[in-house]
Amino acid sequence: MVRTSPPAYSARAGEPMVGDARSSRSAESSGHIGRMRTVDRHTKEGILRAGIAAPSADNSQPWCFAWQGDDLDLRIDASRSGHVSDTRYVLSDLAAGACLENMVIHARSLGYAADLQPFPQPDDELWVARMRWRHDPGPPPVEPLARAIAQRHTDRRFPWSGSIDADAQARLNAQAQLIPGQRLWWPQTPHARKAALDVIRQAETLRFRSPALHAELFSSIRFAVGWHAACEEGLAPTTLAVEPPLRPVFQALRRPAMMSMFNRLGAATVLGWRSAWLPIRLSPGLCLLVIPSTARSDVLAAGRALQRVWLQATLDGLSVQPYAAAGVLGLGFVAVEPALQQSLSRVGPTLRNLCAPGYGLVFLRLGHTRSAPRGRSGRRTLESFGALQ
Repeated sequence: MVRTSPPAYSARAGEPMVGDARSSRSAESSGHIGRMRTVDRHTKEGILRAGIAAPSADNSQPWCFAWQGDDLDLRIDASRSGHVSDTRYVLSDLAAGACLENMVIHARSLGYAADLQPFPQPDDELWVARMRWRHDPGPPPVEPLARAIAQRHTDRRFPWSGSIDADAQARLNAQAQLIPGQRLWWPQTPHARKAALDVIRQAETLRFRSPALHAELFSSIRFAVGWHAACEEGLAPTTLAVEPPLRPVFQALRRPAMMSMFNRLGAATVLGWRSAWLPIRLSPGLCLLVIPSTARSDVLAAGRALQRVWLQATLDGLSVQPYAAAGVLGLGFVAVEPALQQSLSRVGPTLRNLCAPGYGLVFLRLGHTRSAPRGRSGRRTLESFGALQ
């Protein structure tokens, strides 16, 4: 058998892969001959439901699944990816990594393990991974993170209270580091925290100043469902934690002409301050997920690490809000209007100065709340992902 590049990684974080990677689809398909299936339909469905419970940018859910016996292919859905902020599939790869890790964690709690091969065909940029499942003998191992999969959610409310003590930081660090090459950076001084706040605010401001980024953002908000209902895809307004008096103004800003007019009065700056600087300033914890390179395999691994950190935070009773704009814009793959290029060009170097070596990808705001938010993002039906066809 011929190994492909990039190398395969074990679905058990940090362990070497057991099986060999095949060089083509036909070679993979031939591996089913004479091999008994070990994963029944009910288990497959449970694995997939865990996968689609993962977070994705603007709740885009950019996943497609296909089972071939005990092998599961995960692909990026071309119709829900590749947009302005996702031209190099950074956001989709992050979501795919989180989806993979959810499936691994859930299956492990049932006694299943998987050999994971990322990007099986280098010339097929939408084929993210192949997972070959097997049932391990003996009782299922204890997998504490599994019970947090259904509980995990994004919380955009503020202020948050409490503190993120050294033990909590250590648990979150350990989860990130279980995925090779991934780590968390924590601002240790007021100066470092201020610098992080500033770069997050700058990136969020750009999302409202750039017509392309503005259109992408507001196209994901499902205003048609109103301010109290959920929706199965995209962002329901109720999940955004917009104060009631500001809701009519915020909804009006979806119109490009209105956004342009308000930007002449500094609206983008105010929105960057309100959406990022103020919530983080009024929260006790902030960390940054750092990747070793901009290779897609490292971004995919970052999604796995992100999910492990988020699930651990959920078990610890912490609320979490991710901020990916600074990291994604800082990588240099997103094209914005020429007038904004200078502002964009400052984001990446600022981040690297904060967290070197490596590339900061996703900030996480952390803290304690008294209750879970009322509004949570929904999910499409399992069948819409091509799940069990």
